[in-house]
Amino acid sequence: MSQPPAADLARTAAELPFTRLIHFTPARSLVHILRDRQLRSSSDLAALAPEQFSPTDNERFDQHPDHVCCTFEYPNDYYLDKASKKPEHVNYPHWVILTLAKDLVLRPGALFSGCNAAKGGGAYLRPGAQALADCWADPSIPQRYRRGAPHLVTTPTDLQAEVLIPGPISLSDVTGIIVSSAEVAEEQAAFLRRLTLNTEHLTWKVAPVLFDKYALTRAIHRGVIPDETPWVSTEGDRW
Repeated sequence: MSQPPAADLARTAAELPFTRLIHFTPARSLVHILRDRQLRSSSDLAALAPEQFSPTDNERFDQHPDHVCCTFEYPNDYYLDKASKKPEHVNYPHWVILTLAKDLVLRPGALFSGCNAAKGGGAYLRPGAQALADCWADPSIPQRYRRGAPHLVTTPTDLQAEVLIPGPISLSDVTGIIVSSAEVAEEQAAFLRRLTLNTEHLTWKVAPVLFDKYALTRAIHRGVIPDETPWVSTEGDRW
C-alpha cells in the first residue's frame, strides 16, 4: 500500500539536504513581528494592521496572499534587490533575513515552486512531495537551468525557487536573524532593547554575502558555503 501524501512529503523533506527556510523583511518590521509573536501573511497584515505593517510584496502576483513567502537555505536576492528599491522601502535601507524551521514545509497547505512563485501568476505552485523534490530537479522546472557539479546541495537548482507557507508562522518557528553588518546588528538590537523586545532565543548572525545577489549566486554555483558570523553585542549582555 502506498504511503499517504503527508508521509511522502515528510520523507522527501528529510531526504533533501536543506536545513532551514528563509524569509526576508524590512528591519522595521521586527518590532511588529516580535510584539505580535507571529510572522503574518499579506492578507493578515492588510486586514489587521495596515497602518503598522509593511508587507514586502503588496501585489502578491503568486495569488496566495494568505501564505508567507519563503525560500530554501538562502534568500532570493534577486527579489530582495527589487523589493528594496520600491518607493515604500527606499527610506528604510536595512533589511533582515529570518531563518525558519525546516519542518514548516510539512504544514498542510504548503505550496512549492521550482521557480519564482509569482511566475505565471502562481502557475507553477503545487503541493506535495513531488513538487518539493522538483525544486532540486536538473534541469529546473520550468526555466531549465542546469545544476553544475559544484552547486551547493542544500540549495534548489533555480535560486528563486520558493515555498509558500500558510500563515501565520509562530515566532517559535523563527530560529535566527541575519543582517548585513555588525553595525546593523548593534543598531537593531539596541532599538529592540529600548522597546523591551527580547530576541534572546534567536541567533544573530552577520553575513554580507547573503545581501549581495551576485556574490551569493557565485558562491552557490561554486559550492562555497557563505560565511555567517555569529554576532554578540559589544555591550556584552544584550538583555
